[in-house]
Amino acid sequence: MSDNTTILSVQTVCDRLTISEATLRRYATAGGDFPRKIKLGPRRIGYLKSDVEAWLTARHDAAKAAVGQ
Repeated sequence: MSDNTTILSVQTVCDRLTISEATLRRYATAGGDFPRKIKLGPRRIGYLKSDVEAWLTARHDAAKAAVGQ
């Protein structure tokens, strides 16, 4: 599966971002630029790997710009 179609579980996203599931839920419901969740079943959601990586890169770039690097 390519990165464009790879779906990450909530736990994998939390591990990748080193955040708790509660923080992930806050990011997802804050209405910001966090990637949209994908409903996989009645009690399971996931996130596209490419979307999560793009969001993380954008956050990193914004942090670098704020510091002036």
